[in-house]
Amino acid sequence: MNFLESLKGAIQNLKGNKTRSFLTMLGIIIGISSVITMSAIGKGGQQNITGDLKEGGYGKFTISIDKDDEQFRWKYLLEPKVINILKDSGLFKNVSANITTRVFIDLGKRREVVGVTATTPDYEKIDSVDYIFGRGFLPFEYEKGEKIVVIDNLTAQSLFDSGDKAVGKDISFSMSRKNNPVTYKIVGVFKNPLEELIKVMGGKRIPRFFRVPLNTYDKVYDLSKGGYNSIIIESKIPENLANDMKTANRVLEEYSGIKNLYGIETMSNAAASFDKILSTLNMFITFVAGISLFVGGIGVMNIMLVSVIERTKEIGIRKAIGATNKDILIQFLMESVILTGIGGVVGVVIGVSLAFLIGYFVNIPPVFSLFSISLALGVSTFIGVIFGVTPAKKAAQLNPIDALRAE
Repeated sequence: MNFLESLKGAIQNLKGNKTRSFLTMLGIIIGISSVITMSAIGKGGQQNITGDLKEGGYGKFTISIDKDDEQFRWKYLLEPKVINILKDSGLFKNVSANITTRVFIDLGKRREVVGVTATTPDYEKIDSVDYIFGRGFLPFEYEKGEKIVVIDNLTAQSLFDSGDKAVGKDISFSMSRKNNPVTYKIVGVFKNPLEELIKVMGGKRIPRFFRVPLNTYDKVYDLSKGGYNSIIIESKIPENLANDMKTANRVLEEYSGIKNLYGIETMSNAAASFDKILSTLNMFITFVAGISLFVGGIGVMNIMLVSVIERTKEIGIRKAIGATNKDILIQFLMESVILTGIGGVVGVVIGVSLAFLIGYFVNIPPVFSLFSISLALGVSTFIGVIFGVTPAKKAAQLNPIDALRAE
């Protein structure tokens, strides 16, 4: 019996048991579609969440100072004069203080923690936000230290029902639970930079962000006591980031006369770490979805073993008229591979469709990988071979005389 005859025989047998064949393929279809859907949505969410973070950190780095260093002196604090030294060097695109702290606000009956950033015109260029309502700070507002604030859209919605209603309203917050709150006027509402992540996480915990002018922050919280948390710098040419980090370190070492006093770190490190966490999580979810493929493979083996028992007499007759063990083995393997192969193709179609459908409702564009789709199809065919071998070998090894006696 040649290959084509074995193939025709396998197809005819599967057609003769359409319901059984469909139910057998169902496990593979569910497994493949689950893997592709979860992988595409996972990668789409990962790209959606970390894309802006990576872009935001590209070509930017921060400088901090080790206050516990035995060579540290208070005159080396990160203060305006240090920023002016870096700016006056003309070597960098933008230089700004990098100050972020937490404050407390009352949201209805509960008190929440909010991140507040002391911003400057340079900082707004380095870490720009997308204003939805209102505006950013004006030059004279930076200089005078006006008690004004811009807030994220999710906080605006929580406090005032919508972002447009928030503009022009007053908001109060304090540095600690015990401090008296200070009142600021809201002049703008910007998009929460973690909004996509919040959607993926279910929106139960919402990171909130405020920005106030640096001079305003200084007036209220007195920066002279401890200086800036760090300084943030943007390179003129992002690709020269490594050289610019060394240059900034050299400029500060010349200023202080001390080596290894300042710590320098790229802004993209945090985004890369977060991306790695999400990638691991995505792999885990895809692996869990892939377990259904294994279950589907066991279903294929089970049905093929039942088929061997039902067709024992047929196998005996075929062997009696000259079919070899190899012929029987190939036909049963073909049936198994056809089942899983078709199931794999259908699973890919359903998986892609589901990914687009789910992505539409959760607002996450799915990201498909040709490699993952090819791998899914390859795995489904491989499962057909692996789980079809045992039934096929059992059929091939049947004694013709015993098979002919079977009822």
